[in-house]
Amino acid sequence: MREYLKIPVRVEAVQAREIITSPEDDWSALPDWIREIYENGQMVIAGDGVTLLQVPEDAKARPEDYIARDSLGIVAVYDEATFERDFVSADAPPDEVVETEAAVA
Repeated sequence: MREYLKIPVRVEAVQAREIITSPEDDWSALPDWIREIYENGQMVIAGDGVTLLQVPEDAKARPEDYIARDSLGIVAVYDEATFERDFVSADAPPDEVVETEAAVA
């Protein structure tokens, strides 16, 4: 049997709730790429979630879900449990990162 490690990927992420509750005239607390997606008509914001209009399919984020963008600019939606399982803060102490990687392996 061959074993593989998941290559660490750094993402920027925003919980959909932050987008839903942000004042329409002040998105300064959100990353610029969120505003760009919205201004390009690729995001619909409603009280019950955020829908990303993407190819090949649209993705709906509920308030507790996370919207993340990787270094290649690929945007994805993660449910809260998956996000918390697969990602750790880039500012986390090294021992916390090691423990999380061991749990995933």
